[in-house]
Amino acid sequence: MSVFSKFFIKKSSVQQKMLISFLCLAVLPLGLFGYISLTITKRTIEQQAGEAKLTSLGQISQKLEIMASDLTAISNIYFSNEDLRSLLLSPVGNQAYQERAKSQFLTKLIVTYRYAYTWLEYYTSIFGFNGFELHTFYNASKIGVDAIKSEPWYPEALQKNGSILWASDPSAKLLPTINEDHYVSVMRLLKDFENDKALGLLMINVGESFLYKQYASATQQDERMLLLDDKGIIISAADKSQLGMSMEDQPYFKELVGENAAGHFSVKENGRPMLVTYHKVESTGWTIVCYTPLDTLLKNIDRAEWYTLAVFAFLLLLSVAVSYVIARRLSIPIRKLFNSMKRVEMGDLTVRSMVKGNDEIGELAQNFNRMVGRIEALRDQVIEEQELKRRTELQNLQSQINTHFLYNTLASIRSMLITEPWEKVDSVIVSLVKLLKKTLSAESEYIAIAEEVENLRNYVHIQEARQYEKLHVEFDIDEQIYPYSTLKLLLQPLVENAIFHGIEPKQGPGTIVIKGWMQEGRIHFLIADDGIGFPAVPPSAPEGGLQLAESPATAGTLSPADAAQGPKAPGVPVTEQFVPEGHDAILKAQLEAPAGGMGLRNVLNRMRLHFGEAAALELRRRPGGGTEAHLVWPVFIRAEELKHT
Repeated sequence: MSVFSKFFIKKSSVQQKMLISFLCLAVLPLGLFGYISLTITKRTIEQQAGEAKLTSLGQISQKLEIMASDLTAISNIYFSNEDLRSLLLSPVGNQAYQERAKSQFLTKLIVTYRYAYTWLEYYTSIFGFNGFELHTFYNASKIGVDAIKSEPWYPEALQKNGSILWASDPSAKLLPTINEDHYVSVMRLLKDFENDKALGLLMINVGESFLYKQYASATQQDERMLLLDDKGIIISAADKSQLGMSMEDQPYFKELVGENAAGHFSVKENGRPMLVTYHKVESTGWTIVCYTPLDTLLKNIDRAEWYTLAVFAFLLLLSVAVSYVIARRLSIPIRKLFNSMKRVEMGDLTVRSMVKGNDEIGELAQNFNRMVGRIEALRDQVIEEQELKRRTELQNLQSQINTHFLYNTLASIRSMLITEPWEKVDSVIVSLVKLLKKTLSAESEYIAIAEEVENLRNYVHIQEARQYEKLHVEFDIDEQIYPYSTLKLLLQPLVENAIFHGIEPKQGPGTIVIKGWMQEGRIHFLIADDGIGFPAVPPSAPEGGLQLAESPATAGTLSPADAAQGPKAPGVPVTEQFVPEGHDAILKAQLEAPAGGMGLRNVLNRMRLHFGEAAALELRRRPGGGTEAHLVWPVFIRAEELKHT
C-alpha cells in the first residue's frame, strides 16, 4: 500500500485520479441505459395499447353515431307528419277529438315506425302548446307542457328553432314514461310550415341501460368505461352510482373536452396508474372514456424490471465499494485544504495548510498559504490605517468646538447674568457642559440617533441664547428612529452652517427646521432655513467632486408651518432629485458656497467612509432665499449591520 500511496496519491494528476474513478463507475451508465430501455419499452407498450383501445372506442362511437342518426331520422318523420300537425292545431280543450286522433295516430305511425327501428329502444313524448300530450307506452295522468317549459334547457330548445338538441336527464317528470332513473333525449320544436309557428315539443328518450349495452361487451378485465355528455356529466357507466356526477373537477377534464376528437394519456386513480383513452361522438357531443390499469398492461415488463434492478443493485454496490477506496485516497488532501479555508473564512488568518504533494492540489495548497499570508499582512495594515484615520476624524470633529465658540458662549453667559433670569443662565451652562462632555469624549463614532438629537438640541439651545430673538429652531423628529444609530456630530456642522451662513447675515429673525423620519429602510434628515441662501450659479465641479445646484423650488420665504411639513410641503420641496434618478445608491453633495466647505466636506467624507454608496447628501438653494440640506443613510443599530447595506 505504501508504493500505491507514493506513486498514485502524490505523483498522478487530479485529472488522472478522476478518470480512474469514472472508469470504476462505468456500471452506472449501463444501469442508466437499462433504465432508459425499460422506460422506452413501457411507453411503447402504453402507446400501442392506447392505439388499440382507441380503435375499439372508435367502433363504439360509430354505433352511437348510428343511434343518433336513426333517432334524428325518427324525429324528422314526426317533424314532417301532417297528421301530427293537425293534432297540434286542434282547438284547445277539445279533449274527445284529441283522444280519438291520438289513438289513430299511435296505430298508424308511432307503432309502425317504432318497429321499423327494431334495434333501438326509445320512448316518444309529444307536448302540444294546445294542451295535446302523447307518450308511447304511457297513458296515465298528463304531465303538462307547462312543467316542461320550466326546465332550464327549454330556452335553448326554443333558440334551436326546430334543430336537434341533445340533453341528459332533461326532466324528472318524464321518468314514469321511461321506467328508468336516467336517460338522454333528442328534442326539437314542432312547427307549422305554413306560418313557421311553434306548435309543440318532440322528445325521443333513450334509457341509460340501452346506452350501456352499446359498449358493455367491449370492456375487458379490470377496465371501466364512462359515457359523458357535452357538459362532462356521466350519462352511462357500469357503476350506476356514478350516473349524473360531473367530471369537471378532474385535473384531466380539459383534455377530455378539448379540441382533439380522440386521444389517450396516463393518470393516477386512487394511487393506481391508469391509461385513459377517449373518443368523441361528434353528432351528440358525447365522449366515451375508458380506464385501463397500466399494471395489467405492463405485467411482463414489471417482472423483467425486477430482474434488471437486482443485477443493477449488485453492480452498484460493487462500484460503490471500489469508488469509496479510491475517493477516500483522493479526498484526504482536498478535505484538509477545505478545512483550512473554512478557518480562514471564520477569520483565522494564522492557519496554514499542511497538504504536501507535487500535483495540482499540492500547488494549490502552497498558493493558498502565500495568499493567506498576504491577506494577514494587508489586514494589519488596513486596521492600523483605519484606526489612525478614525482618531484624526474624531479630532477634526472635536476641534469644531473651538476656542472662539467657547469665548463667545462664555461672554454671552456673562452678559446674561445681568439681564436674564438665573434659570435661563443655568440652562445654557448645563447645555454647554453636556455638549462639551459628548463632543470631547473618546467614545465610538457611532451613537444612537436619540443621543445625536440631544447633542443637537444642546447646541441649538446655546445658539438661541446667544442670538436672542433672531434665531428660532424647530424640531420635528419621528421618535421611531431614535433607537437606530448614526455617526457622531453628523448633523451639527449642517446646523452650524445654516446659522452662520444663512441666518446671521439676514436682516431680521430666521427659522431653521430640523426634520427626521424613516422611509423605505433609510433614515432621512432635512435641515431647512430661510436665510440668505447661496447665489444662483451654473453647476460646477470644484475640488472634491462637490457641486453647486439650484433647487427647482417655488420662490418665497420659509415659514415655520411650511418647513414643519417635511419634504412634501409647498415651502420646502424635497423631491426624488435628492437621490440621482436611476441609481439611488450614488453619493451626491452640493455646497451652498465655498465658504462652507470644510465642515460640509467633513460630513460628506465621513458618510462616504462609513456608509459607502448606501448614503446621500444634497444641498439645494431656494430661489426665494434659504438653503435646505437632505441627508440619507441606511437603517442600522450595530456597526456590523452596515456590511449588508
